[in-house]
Amino acid sequence: LESHRLVYGEITDPRDGTTVDEALVAFMMAPQSYTREDVVEIQVHGGPVGLRTTLDLVLRSGARLAEPGEFTQRAFLNGRIDLSQAEAVIDLIQSRTTAGLKMATAQLGGEMRRCIEGLRKTLREILVEIEAGIDFPEEVDPVCSENELSNRLRDQVRIPLSEIVERFEHGRILREGFCLGVIGQPNVGKSSLMNRLLDEERVIVTEIPGTTRDTVEEQIDLYGIPVLITDTAGLQNSFDPVEQIGMKKTRKVIARADGILF
Repeated sequence: LESHRLVYGEITDPRDGTTVDEALVAFMMAPQSYTREDVVEIQVHGGPVGLRTTLDLVLRSGARLAEPGEFTQRAFLNGRIDLSQAEAVIDLIQSRTTAGLKMATAQLGGEMRRCIEGLRKTLREILVEIEAGIDFPEEVDPVCSENELSNRLRDQVRIPLSEIVERFEHGRILREGFCLGVIGQPNVGKSSLMNRLLDEERVIVTEIPGTTRDTVEEQIDLYGIPVLITDTAGLQNSFDPVEQIGMKKTRKVIARADGILF
């Protein structure tokens, strides 16, 4: 097979020669592949029976199933991607919104690596200047003053690092979602608001206080951000053991939520 060229053919069972499916096969010669190893990719129709039968034939011929994340692990070990890009692969797969997809794609493209390499280069240059000034004070220009050095570290290292930390928190929300708790006293409209936000009758609503005894969670896409909305039992003074359990769960939601709608 010629590398990086699709070839049309049929998948056949060698035991009886029966045709399982039509297929396109691509051979990718190392190092021009995802893992920098020789890779053969078989593309068949998407039906579950055909896929399973084709996979069984491949396994019967001596292959084995990959471990979870093994292809990305091989790509990392073979130097094709760095650790930040390897982490971006799972974010790309698990993206729940277009904003999360864009963030994972940027990281997969090496944006984080280039940023860190730039900071490392700056620190190395500053370190070389300081060491040269200490070891060869009479042969090199005087190292910059303490104030100049402090300003340089602030502008070229500390501020960019702070921005990375802020982007991490933003990225965490895009990956994991923003947890929003709907909290309040009984019968104030929490469940009605939950249904309105979801645009469906997800939670039971009655005029009887304390209808909601347990937490109810649903996710919406809010301007590209996954928001996990949690309706909760109303907070009040009650000796009812069931209501007390519900309020205990409500307090757990308050403790873990990124935001509270009270």
